[in-house]
Amino acid sequence: MGDLNILLSGLAISQLLLLGSYTYSRSQGQHIARILIFFTICLASFLLGALPVIDRIAPLNFLLSRLAILTPAALWLFSVTFFNDEKSIPTYGLGLITLYFTLETSFSVLDYLNVYIGMTAYYLGELIPLLIMVGLSLDVIYMGVKGRRGDLLEERRRLRLPFVFSMSLVIVFTLSVDAFLPLLQSMLPQDSNISIIGIASPLIYGAVFLWTLALNFAIFTFDRDPELLLQNSQFLDTSAFIGKNGEKASSKEEKLKLRIDELMSVQKSYKETGLTLSKLSETLSVSEQKLRITINQTMGFRNFNQFLNHYRICEATQLIASSKDPIANIAMDVGFNSLSAFNKAFKEINGKTPREFRARAS
Repeated sequence: MGDLNILLSGLAISQLLLLGSYTYSRSQGQHIARILIFFTICLASFLLGALPVIDRIAPLNFLLSRLAILTPAALWLFSVTFFNDEKSIPTYGLGLITLYFTLETSFSVLDYLNVYIGMTAYYLGELIPLLIMVGLSLDVIYMGVKGRRGDLLEERRRLRLPFVFSMSLVIVFTLSVDAFLPLLQSMLPQDSNISIIGIASPLIYGAVFLWTLALNFAIFTFDRDPELLLQNSQFLDTSAFIGKNGEKASSKEEKLKLRIDELMSVQKSYKETGLTLSKLSETLSVSEQKLRITINQTMGFRNFNQFLNHYRICEATQLIASSKDPIANIAMDVGFNSLSAFNKAFKEINGKTPREFRARAS
């Protein structure tokens, strides 16, 4: 089994190296790309654990094991920025990741020093970190499913469900090595010759190899430049979108863009409660896919909320600068359901909070 594990681990690492080097060469400066590279390093560290020589080099083994346990955390960080187009990482996630890493590392150090602290070690070093990572894993699935309908990047939209489910399996594999498999092994009779970890390890390394191979294949067969998927900006550079015949947006798409802009700017449909991409497509009498492509490739928006918020914040900016109406009232008038969501969207677009903007405008 040992030779098979080394072979499968090596194959998976080669795919991760290909993914990491390709991402670095095509998307330098994009922080989503940096997080993806960090994820490949963490997962590669987990795979290197299959090499017997690593066990004989204690400092290297400790370093790789610390990177390996961050694999689920790196996945969560990537998913937040990739699927949600977030400019900043939610503080609750960073706090949970810090707690997870601290507990895991502290438990490993105590175990290395042969310090026995009873069931406390199990709860602090095993159970709580496991629950944190399971929670973040479920959050990844939620993020992938939640925004699928309003995602305007067609390639990313198609990737959502396969990505979250396959990546969740990767998390299960990485967690199972330290948590589930030893537990199953302890349930067997002491004189049993069956090794649960020995049986499961080739399956885990093989699954990771197949997943990385499939991911690289998907990236190299995208209809458009994968770099577009890794841009983490409020708007896309629409000059990058070229049609199949080398042409940019057609006259039909430009006309549809003008109809969309009139509906938003003049009729102010963005104020409509519960407006969705589907409802907007019905209003314009065009297919949902056609509308999605036009808003994305000719107007430069990555998701439908971003598209709506652009028009909402444009009007809100004018009202804040020209009137003395309460900011909360303005937020509700332009279509926001909560003041916190309005403040966040306003700052992302204008670089200042509504209060700061009003103070400077007065």
